[in-house]
Amino acid sequence: MDFLLVVASIIVAGSAAGTFLVVRTDLRRGPAVAVSAGTGLVVGLLFFLVVYLAVVAYLAALFAYVIVRRLWSARVAALTGLAAFGAVAVASVAVFAVALSTM
Repeated sequence: MDFLLVVASIIVAGSAAGTFLVVRTDLRRGPAVAVSAGTGLVVGLLFFLVVYLAVVAYLAALFAYVIVRRLWSARVAALTGLAAFGAVAVASVAVFAVALSTM
């Protein structure tokens, strides 16, 4: 259990830091820190539900944000990143549910 908490802490810190590095150009310092902390919290909580697929969902959201940000505004990019994170997270939970039901 201790190892799981250490890994979760690293994932929370990494996702928060990665988010801050990406959104700091679009937001002021205060909102960027708030978004980063919220992202770290959500990814950390999702990690306990679907383990490694939380990182996949986070990377999909970050990738969607960066691509859409180059084409449109920061608001559209944030909504797209949120939608990508939600879609991959729901798909990950579904995969885990099917895997556990067939064990």
